[in-house]
Amino acid sequence: MPSIHDHITGHLDPSGRGLLPGGDELPDAQIDHRRGGGLVPWSDGTALTHHPADVTTDLPALVAAAVTGGDHEPLYTALCEREVLAELDEVLAGVRALDLAGPVHDLGRRLATESEHRAPVKFGIALLGLGADSGDVEVLLRLGRHEEFTLFAFAAVEATQADPEPALLALADGVEGWGRIGVVERLGDQTGPRLREWLLRGGFRNTVQDGYLAHRAATVGGLVPALSVPEVDDELLDAAADILCALIEGGPAEDIDDYADAPIALSLLVGHLTRRAHGLRHFVATARVDEFLAGPDWDRRYAAGWDLTRHDTLVRGCRDLMAEPRWRDLTLADLDSTDDRTFHDACYAAAVLGIDRFPATMRRVRTDATPADWAGLLAQATEERLPDILDIASDVLPLADLGTGPDDIAGIGARWTDHAVLDVVVTALREFPGQGVEFVLTSLRCPVVRNRVMAVRTLTGWGPESWQPDVQSALRSAVAAEPDPTVRESMAQLLTH
Repeated sequence: MPSIHDHITGHLDPSGRGLLPGGDELPDAQIDHRRGGGLVPWSDGTALTHHPADVTTDLPALVAAAVTGGDHEPLYTALCEREVLAELDEVLAGVRALDLAGPVHDLGRRLATESEHRAPVKFGIALLGLGADSGDVEVLLRLGRHEEFTLFAFAAVEATQADPEPALLALADGVEGWGRIGVVERLGDQTGPRLREWLLRGGFRNTVQDGYLAHRAATVGGLVPALSVPEVDDELLDAAADILCALIEGGPAEDIDDYADAPIALSLLVGHLTRRAHGLRHFVATARVDEFLAGPDWDRRYAAGWDLTRHDTLVRGCRDLMAEPRWRDLTLADLDSTDDRTFHDACYAAAVLGIDRFPATMRRVRTDATPADWAGLLAQATEERLPDILDIASDVLPLADLGTGPDDIAGIGARWTDHAVLDVVVTALREFPGQGVEFVLTSLRCPVVRNRVMAVRTLTGWGPESWQPDVQSALRSAVAAEPDPTVRESMAQLLTH
């Protein structure tokens, strides 16, 4: 098995961001997490609770034995067998007390670059955090390109480098998911100007949800000062629109009502859009602001600092811009776009402008559509449209290859995209009793747990009176084969109705 460092190095994307296909799955992916690997069964809670009490005293002693006597195997075995990360600060305090800085550094580099299991790699990075030199930064940045290790690399760089900003910027920009979110959430008032500029102009964007970082971008990034100039460039205008729309959408983190400068920022944004909006994304941003301005809770906002005059001025500005006739032609053109962002903006604009987007969405799902595309299509389903939708679903989904039998699989990642699309279809079918039975029964036989759960929910929503004769027999077979006791019980309860 190759070392994790070599695996990541061999999958570095030349763009400088992320990993090539296959890079995300580390060599130890099928090794149980209690043995230092990455396999965590979806229903297993031990990953957060398995913290042996003696780890803070045993591990420093094993580190000492490794660096003074050259006996590395007991330390490596202990790191693989124990969940040490929850007690990492105490363990590192014990290692620091050994007063063996040079040998500990060398051990950390060896663990970070030669280990075949992720737990020892993380511990090696943490040891480098006690005294990494400039030659270690490239190792940390390479490992940090895999989001399993990004925050460990962040802590080591921040703790050891006199000027950490260039490395932290490279680290944050080199990932796009939870690793980026974790790094940005740790940026504070002392953040340097290059990181602030990066964050404001696009560093908040991520593959999870922009709302996680939008507030940080607005505050740490300095959104209001950046917009308080007569003219802004396209990059900043688009970023400002995305930041404020993410705050309006709300969700996982702070929202628009947590942003003290929201009235000023929205006024500045609408002013810039009024003068130079040119793309459909600018119409969409304006429409989202208008939707917010027309929504509820304004008495509370007036009490918190908004004023009626500013509110009314913003409403008029948005409505005037949205009334311009050019947006309809841009929407119709962009509904045929193959770019995800452009197409979804066009769908939103179509809904605002009263344009039927169903034909365009049907065309899109005939190609390499995402689960989100299918969700958008099925949100437009009616009794008349459903047969055509299911015909396309039958063409693009290899149902015989999906219903291969139940297993304990979470179904996360690109290889499970077809199962995710099936999940969307079966969920939507709950509103259409008796329709698309073949999709529901396939879902009942899928190895992905969520597929089977959604099949049960849809059948429950239909009620036995809508079941075709083969549903009962399929359910009995599913109960007999189901490995998950909770899902099995829900299936059995259906048969008693």
